Amino acid sequence: MEVVMKKVILLLLGILILHACGYQEGIVQKEGKSFIKFAGNLENVSVQIDDMNQFVLKSGSKSGADDNKLYQVSQGKHSIKVYRDGNLIVNRILFLDNQATAEVIIP
Repeated sequence: MEVVMKKVILLLLGILILHACGYQEGIVQKEGKSFIKFAGNLENVSVQIDDMNQFVLKSGSKSGADDNKLYQVSQGKHSIKVYRDGNLIVNRILFLDNQATAEVIIP
């Protein structure tokens, strides 16, 4: 009886060790967001993304950082319209993937 009990305990211990050393799989999915970057001549320019209200693009910060030219949007299809002094100068459809950045050059 004692020999059988030792074999059962060793068997359970062996199964536990094999199971603990098994392959662990994990999936990390990044948040679904994308970015639109505006470059070029930004003087007197306003932008409309999809059906949102127009907003004015600034020429950038004094430090030269791109903070004022980079806008976060959701992934997917977006309509971009850029106006200068009330005239439409850029009309584009963008398809943005997850974590992608699209650049819109303004003439």
